[in-house]
Amino acid sequence: MTLIIYGSPRSRTMRTLWAAAELGLTYEHVPLTWDDPVLKTPDFLRLNPVGSIPTAVDDGFALSESMAINLYLGKKYGSVGAPPLYPNSPEGEAEVWRWSLWAQGHLEPWVQRDAKLAPLRLAVGDAAEPLVQAALATLDRILSARAWLVGDHFTIGDLNVAGVLSPSRAEHLALKDYPHVGAWLARCYDRPAARATRAKFGGRPDVSSRSPRTP
Repeated sequence: MTLIIYGSPRSRTMRTLWAAAELGLTYEHVPLTWDDPVLKTPDFLRLNPVGSIPTAVDDGFALSESMAINLYLGKKYGSVGAPPLYPNSPEGEAEVWRWSLWAQGHLEPWVQRDAKLAPLRLAVGDAAEPLVQAALATLDRILSARAWLVGDHFTIGDLNVAGVLSPSRAEHLALKDYPHVGAWLARCYDRPAARATRAKFGGRPDVSSRSPRTP
Protein backbone atom coordinates (compact mmCIF):
# COMPACT_ATOMS: atom_id res chain seq x y z
CA MET A 1 0.00 0.00 0.00
CA THR A 2 1.20 3.49 -0.88
CA LEU A 3 -0.67 6.28 0.90
CA ILE A 4 0.25 9.96 0.61
CA ILE A 5 -1.50 12.61 2.71
CA TYR A 6 -1.10 16.21 1.55
CA GLY A 7 -1.85 19.02 3.99
CA SER A 8 -0.67 20.95 7.01
CA PRO A 9 -1.40 19.41 10.42
CA ARG A 10 -2.68 22.88 11.37
CA SER A 11 -5.72 22.28 9.20
CA ARG A 12 -8.44 19.69 8.68
CA THR A 13 -5.61 17.41 7.57
CA MET A 14 -5.03 16.67 11.26
CA ARG A 15 -8.21 14.57 11.44
CA THR A 16 -7.01 12.49 8.49
CA LEU A 17 -3.60 11.99 10.11
CA TRP A 18 -5.43 10.86 13.24
CA ALA A 19 -7.57 8.43 11.21
CA ALA A 20 -4.47 6.96 9.59
CA ALA A 21 -2.96 6.44 13.05
CA GLU A 22 -6.13 4.75 14.35
CA LEU A 23 -6.00 2.41 11.36
CA GLY A 24 -2.30 1.70 11.79
CA LEU A 25 -1.53 2.85 8.25
CA THR A 26 1.92 3.67 6.93
CA TYR A 27 1.91 6.86 4.87
CA GLU A 28 3.96 9.70 3.50
CA HIS A 29 2.98 13.13 4.76
CA VAL A 30 3.52 16.20 2.57
CA PRO A 31 2.74 19.25 4.78
CA LEU A 32 1.39 21.71 2.22
CA THR A 33 -0.38 24.79 3.61
CA TRP A 34 -3.73 25.99 2.28
CA ASP A 35 -2.05 28.77 0.27
CA ASP A 36 0.90 26.79 -1.09
CA PRO A 37 1.38 27.49 -4.83
CA VAL A 38 1.78 23.74 -5.39
CA LEU A 39 -1.98 23.34 -4.85
CA LYS A 40 -2.74 25.29 -8.03
CA THR A 41 -0.31 23.50 -10.30
CA PRO A 42 -1.70 21.30 -13.09
CA ASP A 43 -0.25 18.17 -11.50
CA PHE A 44 -1.97 18.78 -8.16
CA LEU A 45 -5.23 19.88 -9.76
CA ARG A 46 -5.38 16.50 -11.46
CA LEU A 47 -5.52 15.00 -7.97
CA ASN A 48 -7.90 17.56 -6.52
CA PRO A 49 -9.71 19.90 -8.94
CA VAL A 50 -10.40 22.32 -6.06
CA GLY A 51 -6.70 22.61 -5.23
CA SER A 52 -7.26 22.28 -1.48
CA ILE A 53 -6.05 20.33 1.54
CA PRO A 54 -6.28 17.69 2.71
CA THR A 55 -5.85 15.48 -0.30
CA ALA A 56 -4.97 11.81 -0.09
CA VAL A 57 -3.66 9.43 -2.73
CA ASP A 58 -4.09 5.75 -1.89
CA ASP A 59 -2.51 3.34 -4.37
CA GLY A 60 -3.13 5.87 -7.14
CA PHE A 61 -6.69 6.76 -6.07
CA ALA A 62 -6.91 10.47 -5.26
CA LEU A 63 -9.53 11.89 -2.93
CA SER A 64 -10.12 15.24 -1.25
CA GLU A 65 -12.32 16.53 1.62
CA SER A 66 -11.32 15.33 5.07
CA MET A 67 -14.64 13.65 5.91
CA ALA A 68 -14.70 11.75 2.61
CA ILE A 69 -11.07 10.69 3.03
CA ASN A 70 -11.69 9.42 6.56
CA LEU A 71 -14.83 7.52 5.59
CA TYR A 72 -13.02 5.95 2.65
CA LEU A 73 -9.98 4.94 4.71
CA GLY A 74 -12.21 3.68 7.50
CA LYS A 75 -14.30 1.51 5.20
CA LYS A 76 -11.32 0.14 3.29
CA TYR A 77 -9.00 -0.56 6.19
CA GLY A 78 -11.10 -0.42 9.37
CA SER A 79 -14.09 -2.69 8.83
CA VAL A 80 -12.37 -5.77 10.28
CA GLY A 81 -11.16 -6.50 13.77
CA ALA A 82 -12.94 -6.25 17.08
CA PRO A 83 -14.24 -3.72 17.49
CA PRO A 84 -14.08 -2.34 13.93
CA LEU A 85 -13.46 1.36 13.45
CA TYR A 86 -15.96 1.30 10.57
CA PRO A 87 -19.26 -0.54 11.21
CA ASN A 88 -20.04 -3.67 9.22
CA SER A 89 -23.80 -3.24 9.03
CA PRO A 90 -25.64 -0.85 6.68
CA GLU A 91 -27.33 0.68 9.70
CA GLY A 92 -24.04 1.32 11.48
CA GLU A 93 -22.52 2.72 8.31
CA ALA A 94 -25.49 5.05 7.90
CA GLU A 95 -25.06 6.30 11.47
CA VAL A 96 -21.37 7.05 10.87
CA TRP A 97 -22.26 9.00 7.74
CA ARG A 98 -25.15 10.75 9.50
CA TRP A 99 -23.01 12.06 12.35
CA SER A 100 -20.14 13.03 10.06
CA LEU A 101 -22.42 15.01 7.75
CA TRP A 102 -24.29 16.50 10.71
CA ALA A 103 -21.08 17.81 12.23
CA GLN A 104 -19.95 19.28 8.94
CA GLY A 105 -23.28 21.00 8.35
CA HIS A 106 -24.41 22.00 11.85
CA LEU A 107 -21.18 22.57 13.75
CA GLU A 108 -18.17 23.20 11.54
CA PRO A 109 -19.40 26.38 9.82
CA TRP A 110 -19.85 28.05 13.22
CA VAL A 111 -16.86 26.77 15.19
CA GLN A 112 -14.13 26.92 12.54
CA ARG A 113 -11.19 29.21 13.31
CA ASP A 114 -9.69 29.51 9.81
CA ALA A 115 -7.67 32.71 9.58
CA LYS A 116 -8.80 33.32 6.01
CA LEU A 117 -12.44 33.35 7.21
CA ALA A 118 -11.89 35.83 10.04
CA PRO A 119 -13.75 38.61 8.15
CA LEU A 120 -16.73 36.29 7.75
CA ARG A 121 -16.75 35.47 11.48
CA LEU A 122 -16.64 39.18 12.23
CA ALA A 123 -19.56 39.83 9.89
CA VAL A 124 -21.63 37.00 11.39
CA GLY A 125 -20.86 38.16 14.92
CA ASP A 126 -23.10 36.76 17.65
CA ALA A 127 -25.68 35.45 15.19
CA ALA A 128 -23.94 32.07 15.07
CA GLU A 129 -23.99 31.54 18.83
CA PRO A 130 -27.54 30.10 19.04
CA LEU A 131 -26.67 27.66 16.27
CA VAL A 132 -23.58 26.48 18.13
CA GLN A 133 -25.53 26.08 21.36
CA ALA A 134 -28.31 24.13 19.63
CA ALA A 135 -25.81 21.75 18.04
CA LEU A 136 -23.92 21.20 21.30
CA ALA A 137 -27.21 20.62 23.14
CA THR A 138 -28.16 17.96 20.61
CA LEU A 139 -24.80 16.25 20.96
CA ASP A 140 -24.94 16.44 24.75
CA ARG A 141 -28.40 14.87 24.81
CA ILE A 142 -27.28 11.96 22.61
CA LEU A 143 -24.13 11.38 24.66
CA SER A 144 -26.04 11.46 27.92
CA ALA A 145 -27.47 8.06 26.97
CA ARG A 146 -24.37 6.38 25.55
CA ALA A 147 -20.59 6.67 25.59
CA TRP A 148 -20.09 6.79 21.80
CA LEU A 149 -22.07 8.10 18.85
CA VAL A 150 -22.45 4.80 17.01
CA GLY A 151 -22.85 1.51 18.84
CA ASP A 152 -20.92 0.71 21.98
CA HIS A 153 -17.39 1.63 20.91
CA PHE A 154 -15.35 4.38 19.24
CA THR A 155 -15.82 4.59 15.46
CA ILE A 156 -14.77 6.81 12.59
CA GLY A 157 -17.99 8.72 13.29
CA ASP A 158 -16.69 9.77 16.70
CA LEU A 159 -13.35 10.69 15.14
CA ASN A 160 -14.95 12.89 12.48
CA VAL A 161 -17.17 14.77 14.93
CA ALA A 162 -14.35 15.11 17.47
CA GLY A 163 -12.17 16.39 14.63
CA VAL A 164 -14.67 19.19 14.07
CA LEU A 165 -14.51 19.93 17.81
CA SER A 166 -10.71 19.93 17.89
CA PRO A 167 -8.99 21.25 21.04
CA SER A 168 -8.10 24.53 19.31
CA ARG A 169 -11.79 25.06 18.58
CA ALA A 170 -13.25 23.55 21.73
CA GLU A 171 -11.29 25.94 23.95
CA HIS A 172 -13.49 28.75 22.61
CA LEU A 173 -16.73 26.93 23.54
CA ALA A 174 -18.54 26.85 26.87
CA LEU A 175 -18.32 23.08 27.21
CA LYS A 176 -18.90 23.26 30.94
CA ASP A 177 -22.55 23.67 30.00
CA TYR A 178 -22.39 20.41 28.05
CA PRO A 179 -20.66 17.94 30.38
CA HIS A 180 -21.40 14.84 28.28
CA VAL A 181 -19.79 16.46 25.24
CA GLY A 182 -16.77 17.44 27.29
CA ALA A 183 -16.35 13.95 28.74
CA TRP A 184 -16.75 12.34 25.30
CA LEU A 185 -14.18 14.68 23.76
CA ALA A 186 -11.77 13.82 26.55
CA ARG A 187 -12.26 10.11 25.81
CA CYS A 188 -11.69 10.65 22.09
CA TYR A 189 -8.52 12.69 22.48
CA ASP A 190 -7.16 10.41 25.18
CA ARG A 191 -6.98 7.52 22.73
CA PRO A 192 -3.39 6.39 22.05
CA ALA A 193 -3.64 7.21 18.33
CA ALA A 194 -4.99 10.69 19.06
CA ARG A 195 -2.29 11.41 21.63
CA ALA A 196 0.45 10.08 19.37
CA THR A 197 -0.77 12.11 16.39
CA ARG A 198 -0.98 15.32 18.38
CA ALA A 199 2.46 14.69 19.90
CA LYS A 200 3.93 14.06 16.46
CA PHE A 201 2.32 16.96 14.63
CA GLY A 202 1.02 19.36 17.28
CA GLY A 203 4.11 21.53 17.35
CA ARG A 204 5.13 21.02 13.77
CA PRO A 205 5.45 24.16 11.64
CA ASP A 206 3.34 24.56 8.53
CA VAL A 207 6.31 24.48 6.20
CA SER A 208 8.37 21.42 5.44
CA SER A 209 12.08 21.30 6.14
CA ARG A 210 12.46 19.90 2.64
CA SER A 211 11.06 20.79 -0.72
CA PRO A 212 7.45 19.56 -0.87
CA ARG A 213 6.86 16.52 -3.00
CA THR A 214 4.68 17.42 -5.94
CA PRO A 215 2.27 14.94 -7.48
